[in-house]
Amino acid sequence: MSSLTSVLSSPRLLHLALRGDAVSGIAMGLPLVAWADPLAVWLGMPAQLLLACGLALFPFAALMLLAARSARPPAALVWLVLLGNVGWVLGSVYLGFVLPLTGLGQVFLAGQAVAVVLLTELEYMGWRRLTSARG
Repeated sequence: MSSLTSVLSSPRLLHLALRGDAVSGIAMGLPLVAWADPLAVWLGMPAQLLLACGLALFPFAALMLLAARSARPPAALVWLVLLGNVGWVLGSVYLGFVLPLTGLGQVFLAGQAVAVVLLTELEYMGWRRLTSARG
């Protein structure tokens, strides 16, 4: 069994996906906050938008870590994370149409949206597995 297969079939999939999502959110938030001005030039996005998005990622990551630490996270918290991720992706798609993005900005926006979709899918799979195991 490959390690990917073992992770996907793990009863801890939700917890692993939430931790991965939180870590990636922090990893994304730090440069958005620290380097909003130069990133704005490189990506073709307003610096204030990058800063606001970066700052928003920290409390969201904290919620994901809180859910990941719980053996049975509350349904409302899991759905908040899932719907927050869906909102992030929809917002990214919208921004892709309305902002004068550079080529790098287009790659950045699409890449992070795809990553969030994949993490959301893993979280949903993990949630389904956890709730079906509860009976």
